[in-house]
Amino acid sequence: MITMALELLAPAGSPAALKAAVEAGADSVYLGSAWNARMRARNFTKEELASALAYCRKEKVKSYITLNTLIFEQELAGVADHIKFIYENGADSLIIQDLGVAAIAREIAPNLKLHASTQMSVHNSKTAEKLKKIGFKRIVLARELSLEQAAKIKENSGIEIESFCHGALCYSYSGKCLLSYYQTGRSGNRGACAQLCRLPWKLFCKGKQIPEINGHLTSTKDLNTLEKIPEIAKAGIDCVKIEGRLRDAAYLRTIVKAYRRAIDTSQITDLSKFTSRSYTGGYLFGAARKSRLTSPAAPSFSGTKIGEVIETSRKGAEVRLTAALAVGDSIRASSSNKIIEIFRIYKNEKEVPVGTGNCILKIKSFRRGDTLFKVERAEIEDDFLKRIKPSRIRSALPFKPKEKIVFPITNSASKETRFIFPEHPREISSLSSGSFCVINWEDATEESLAAAKEKGVKLIIETPRIIFDEELPGVEARMKELEQSEGSASSPFAFSVSDPSLASNYPTIVSTYANVCNTLAANEWRNFGNIQGVIASIEVPKKVSPELGFIPFAGKSVELMISENNLFKELNIPESQMDGCELVDPNGNHFPFRLRNGRTVILSPKK
Repeated sequence: MITMALELLAPAGSPAALKAAVEAGADSVYLGSAWNARMRARNFTKEELASALAYCRKEKVKSYITLNTLIFEQELAGVADHIKFIYENGADSLIIQDLGVAAIAREIAPNLKLHASTQMSVHNSKTAEKLKKIGFKRIVLARELSLEQAAKIKENSGIEIESFCHGALCYSYSGKCLLSYYQTGRSGNRGACAQLCRLPWKLFCKGKQIPEINGHLTSTKDLNTLEKIPEIAKAGIDCVKIEGRLRDAAYLRTIVKAYRRAIDTSQITDLSKFTSRSYTGGYLFGAARKSRLTSPAAPSFSGTKIGEVIETSRKGAEVRLTAALAVGDSIRASSSNKIIEIFRIYKNEKEVPVGTGNCILKIKSFRRGDTLFKVERAEIEDDFLKRIKPSRIRSALPFKPKEKIVFPITNSASKETRFIFPEHPREISSLSSGSFCVINWEDATEESLAAAKEKGVKLIIETPRIIFDEELPGVEARMKELEQSEGSASSPFAFSVSDPSLASNYPTIVSTYANVCNTLAANEWRNFGNIQGVIASIEVPKKVSPELGFIPFAGKSVELMISENNLFKELNIPESQMDGCELVDPNGNHFPFRLRNGRTVILSPKK
C-alpha cells in the first residue's frame, strides 16, 4: 500500500455532512456558523459548533472554522466574541478573508492557527511571504495557479499551502467577484452569492447579437483531480481540499471516500455520475488552458444521472432509466432547475413502486431529449451532535477596541478635496488643480502624466489585480520607471494597490478592490508598505467611509469579475469582433468585457 503524506480536508455544511466526512476518512474538516462564505448552507448553531469541535477532537480530526467573509466595523466586537468561543472550545485553525479578523485572532487567541482563505486570492510568493510575516500559517491558494506555480510559492515563502482538488469552480477569482453584490445586493464576499455567473447570457459584439453563441457562457465545469493525487503529493502540496458545504451528506461521503482511497492506495473511483456539468482538471494541470473550462448547457449541479426522456405526450413522459427509480425519489430534468418528487411510475401500462428501463412518468413539464438526474435527499442525522458534550479547553484573552487610524492622505485632504475615477484618461485635462485622480494601469502613459502635471492633478495609478510570480518583475520595473518619470511628465502621486505584493516604499493607496471594510483591516495593510490612504470597498456605504477615515469609491465603471479564462478564446470570438463585446443577462443588462494580460475582465453595465 502506498500512503501519501497529504492531508485530506472535507467540507461540513451541516452536522450530517460532518459525520459523513469524518466517517469517510477526512483528516480535517472545515465548518462555519456566523460570517462564513457559505451562509446558504445549513451550517451550525453555536451549541452545535461546540459539540462539533468536541466530536472532531474525539475522532482525532482537525477542525478549521470558516470566518472567511468581509467584516464591517460594527461587527468587530461580535467577531471577537465568536473567535473567543471557537478558540476556547478547541478549534484548530481559523480560515480568514478579512485582515481585521487576523488582527483580532492574534490578540485574543494566540495559539489559534490562521489560514488565508481562497477568498484572499493569494497567487504569488511575495503576498504569501507578507502574510506569513503577520502570523498566517497556511495559504489556501487561488484555484487559478498551476502545480508548478503552487510549488514555487511554497518553496519561496516556506508557508504551508492548500489547494482545491474537487468541486465547483468560480468563473472569477474568488474574493474578486462583485457581480452578485452589484446586481442584487447579495455579496459573494459576505457568503450570499446569487451565482449570477450560472445564468444564461447572450453575446453582443459591436452592437449586434451573435445568435450562435449563447447559454450559460460563464458557468464552469466542476473540478476533479482524483487521478492526479500522486503528482499533487509529489509537488509538496500540504493539503487537498474538497469544495461542497452546500452538498448533502450522501454526496460528501462518496467524494471523501474516493479521495481517501486515492491517497492511501492510488486507486481511482469513477465519479462521472456526480456532476452534470462534466469535469475539468482546472488550472492546476493546465486543462483549463488547453480545453474548454465552461459548460454552457449545464448551469448548476443536478444530482446523479439516472436516464433520459425519449418521448413526451399528453399522458406524460416516456423515459429510459439507467438505474432504478422509486416512488418518493426526487428528480430534476436538464431543461429545468425544478426538483420534482415521483408519485407514480408506470411500466408496461401497470403502476409499479420501482421503475427500471423504459417507463412512463406522469410529468408533463419534461421535454424530449432531457437528461434526468436523481437528487438525493439530505440525510437526517443532524441530531447526533446532541449526544456529544462540548468542553472548554483553554481561555482567550480580552479584545481591546482600537483608536481610529488617520492616514496621511485623509489627514491632509480638505472636505473639498475630490477623488476622481475617470472612465478615460482624457478627462484629466478637465480636472481642477489639487484633485486626486485614479487611472488604470494601462492608461498610465506619458501623455496622462504630462496632463496631470499641467493641471496640477495628483495622479494615482491602479496597479494590476493579478500578478503571478513570473509577471511581478515586469510590473515592479514599470512602477519604478513611472516613479522616476522626468521631462514633460511627472511621477505619480501614489500607486493604488489591491494585492499586498505590490505594496512597497512608494506612496501607496489601498485600492477599493482590496475590499477593506473596517479600520483593523486598514491598519494591517500598514505592515505591507507605505500606506497613505485607503479607498473603501465598494460594499462600504459612501456615507460611512469618511467616518472610518477611508476614501469613498465613486467610480462609474466597476470591474465586477476578473477571470484567468480568456472568454474570447473560450467562445471562439473572431479577432475582428473583439472590440465592443458585451454579455447580456436575462434582464437585458449589457456587461462590457475585455482582455487584460490575457485575462477576462467583466465590467458593470453602463447606466
